[in-house]
Amino acid sequence: METIIEKKAIVCCLLIPVMLLLFGIFVVCSAESGHKLLEKFKSYEPDTPLISEDVIISADFVEGKNEKVGQIQQVQGEAYVIHFGQKTAYRLENDHPLVAKDTLITFPKSRVNALMNDKSVLSLAPQAKLTITKSEYSSILNTRSTVMNLIWGSARFIVKKISGKPDFTVKTKTAVCGVRGTDFVVSVAPAEEGKVTSAFRRFIAYVSPAKKSRISVPEKLITTVLTGPASTVGLTGTIGGTTIIGPLSIAGAIEGAAAGSAIFIGETEADGVLDTVGPELAILSMPPEFNRF
Repeated sequence: METIIEKKAIVCCLLIPVMLLLFGIFVVCSAESGHKLLEKFKSYEPDTPLISEDVIISADFVEGKNEKVGQIQQVQGEAYVIHFGQKTAYRLENDHPLVAKDTLITFPKSRVNALMNDKSVLSLAPQAKLTITKSEYSSILNTRSTVMNLIWGSARFIVKKISGKPDFTVKTKTAVCGVRGTDFVVSVAPAEEGKVTSAFRRFIAYVSPAKKSRISVPEKLITTVLTGPASTVGLTGTIGGTTIIGPLSIAGAIEGAAAGSAIFIGETEADGVLDTVGPELAILSMPPEFNRF
């Protein structure tokens, strides 16, 4: 009997270091993967211009004809809006109204903060493009149905909590993000390092003009979501189930794949990215009575 107990004790003693080693490897790998995902919130140059060549750029603003859904709070640098069905990009200034189905575009050294009718706010980082696909809000019924389509770049959202129907969705080419009331950032970026790929494509076009058409082939994209304190987001890739991203965590969904597992990042790094994508968003854009959490 004592021999069996001794053997079990020896096995346990051997297993504990192995388990600790495996846990350490898991933590290190998770941290490395998390830091790689954090890189996706940098500003990437798109394969094609965010404003197409057939669109006229106008310095004079004209309000859209659809229902008003929000208002620009602050513009830094050059930012534009294209109303649904139009071929003109109007330069945005502070206090300009936003209407349903507007598309917002920021240039490399610009950003935009906007306040929506439900008191939620959004910020577009430099080199970003987003369409307000749907924004319906009733203060009487306390309901909301919002769909934002992030086409390229990074955006920060602080979604106002409401007690009624709280639908707020951010869609991209590779994923869908479902939220209630929360603070989070989303990026659409190349799955691989964009600068390396773009340089390679330019080289191919230079040495072989016949292969120039390959430059227009879009790169595989990844949608990355990072949450702030007391925030939770559901991330669903083009296949598979939904990954729940808890507070101060990050996850990604590559084009054609399921969303990856959530990785805890921590407050310091999460706040750093939040404030990079939408600096002082709560201070600049929120009404005083807004409760962030």
